[in-house]
Amino acid sequence: MPRDTEHPVWSLVRLVIMFAGVTTFLYLNASTFDETEVTTIVELMILAAGFEAIKRRVANGGDDS
Repeated sequence: MPRDTEHPVWSLVRLVIMFAGVTTFLYLNASTFDETEVTTIVELMILAAGFEAIKRRVANGGDDS
C-alpha cells in the first residue's frame, strides 16, 4: 500500500520529531531549564510551522482551494 507523503499528518510528525530534538538539546545544554528555553522552543515552533505552511502552499501552486 503506497504512503501518502503529502498528507498533513507528516508535517506534524516532522515538527514533533524536530522539537523533541530541540527540547532535548536545550535541556542538556542549559544550566537551568527556565522560561528562556521555553520561549526559544515556542518561537522556533511558530517559525517552523510557518515554513511548513509556506512549503505546502508553494507545493500546491498557491491554490486557495
